[in-house]
Amino acid sequence: MRGFWTLTALLMLITAVPSWAGGQRGTQVPISDHMWARMDGVSWHEGLGCPARDDLRLLTIPHHDFQGQTAMGEMVVAAEVADDVLDIFADLYAAGFQIELMRPVHLFLGDDGRSMAANNTSAFNCRVVGGTNRLSQHAFGKAMDINPVQNPYVKGSYTSPEAGKDFDSATERAKAIPGLVRAGDPVIAAFKARGWGWGGDWSSSRDYQHFSENGR
Repeated sequence: MRGFWTLTALLMLITAVPSWAGGQRGTQVPISDHMWARMDGVSWHEGLGCPARDDLRLLTIPHHDFQGQTAMGEMVVAAEVADDVLDIFADLYAAGFQIELMRPVHLFLGDDGRSMAANNTSAFNCRVVGGTNRLSQHAFGKAMDINPVQNPYVKGSYTSPEAGKDFDSATERAKAIPGLVRAGDPVIAAFKARGWGWGGDWSSSRDYQHFSENGR
C-alpha cells in the first residue's frame, strides 16, 4: 500500500508540472503589486487610454537564446491575446528560433530606443507612435518587437536601431542569421496562423521586428 501511494503521488507530481517545463509553452499571471509599482509612470501612463492593470498579463516564456541554450524571458501583453502569444512562442521554441533577450520595457525606463538598442524582444509599452499623437499598438499590449537589431525598422535610408544597419539590406536578409525573421519562415507562419500581421509586409516602410494583432 505504501508503494502504491508513493507511485500515485509521483504520477500526480509529474502531471502537475507546467507544460513550459518541457520547453513547450509559457505561463501567464496577473500583474503583481511589485511589478505594477515599477510600471506605473514608466511603461504605463494614466490618461493615455492604455489597458488597465487588470487587463494586462505577465508572460514567462521559454526561448532559445543566441548561445543555443534555453532561457526564460518575460513579456507583458493584453490579457485577451495572452493565450495566442503563448501558443506563438511555443511554435517558435519548437522551430528552434533564437531570441537574444526578452524583458518588460519598464526595465529600459519605458524607452523604446533603449530597448531596441539592447536587442530586447518586448510587447506592451504605453506610448504613442514616434512623431505622432496616435497610440502605438504596443500601447494596447497587442504588438511586439522581436530581435530589433536583426530585424530593424527601415524606411528609405533610415534604419532603427542603428545597429540594425548590418541587417537592413536584401542581401543580408537572405542569409540564415540567428534571430533574423524572413518571409515564409516558421516565425511568420506562427503569427499569421493566429491572424497577426507582420511589419515586413508593409509597403512604404519595412518593420521587420514588428508583429501586431491588427497588422498595424
